[in-house]
Amino acid sequence: MQQESKIGFLWQYVIACVHPSQYKELIRKKKGAFIGYISVLIMFLVFIENVIPFAAWTASVGGFENLFLERIPGFTLEKGEFHSESPIDFTIGGVVRIKADSSVEQFKESDFQSDYVQELLVGKKNILIKMPSGKQVISLSQFKNWRLNNQGLVEMLPALYMFLAFYLVVLLITKAVQYLLVALAFALICRGSVRRSDGKMVSMAESFYIAVYARTLAAIIGSVNAALGYSMILMIVTVFITMGFIMRGEISVLDTQTSKE
Repeated sequence: MQQESKIGFLWQYVIACVHPSQYKELIRKKKGAFIGYISVLIMFLVFIENVIPFAAWTASVGGFENLFLERIPGFTLEKGEFHSESPIDFTIGGVVRIKADSSVEQFKESDFQSDYVQELLVGKKNILIKMPSGKQVISLSQFKNWRLNNQGLVEMLPALYMFLAFYLVVLLITKAVQYLLVALAFALICRGSVRRSDGKMVSMAESFYIAVYARTLAAIIGSVNAALGYSMILMIVTVFITMGFIMRGEISVLDTQTSKE
């Protein structure tokens, strides 16, 4: 049985990002430490990619109350129809677009723009929503007994904050699943890229752990890239960085196994 590595918690991230030759020490840590590593990393990635841009946008508009009362033109939603004094069109973090225009009878899916990951389009009689998971059309006739205006939005702020908290949890879970699945894909692809002279290669479990650590630097770069604006070239570069780190990590593990035999 391998003795647990005594590497400090924060030092794990340093090793993962710049010292793949020491991955043999990381995979010797207990599973609880591995789960803690993933949890903190995912929170950091979501903070960079989602929280910082959203917080910056919120500050730029003076907070939600100021946004609803001062920045958004006067509007009403009643008898199943939306009416606004003038069109509303703004983006959040460069990836979310919100547009409301009562001069448009009904928005269509062709009105979505490929530049944005998420969009909310509000016309006189319908709402269109685009999310990574799909698209949805909502007819405002369903809300013919509702009445909503700018002040009503302010009164709904507690519910909005609860929704944002829930959405943050969903983002964390989604990011964690995505990270681990991509790491698994790298593990499957790269396992066996390095072999000992006797043909032995790292186990599947070791390959997965190595891939998780090897993706750390690429994931951080990717989140910064997403927050600043996507660059496909940079994303391609991170793929080669990850694969290079995996190979060096496998070498370190196999060298350790050789020295023990």
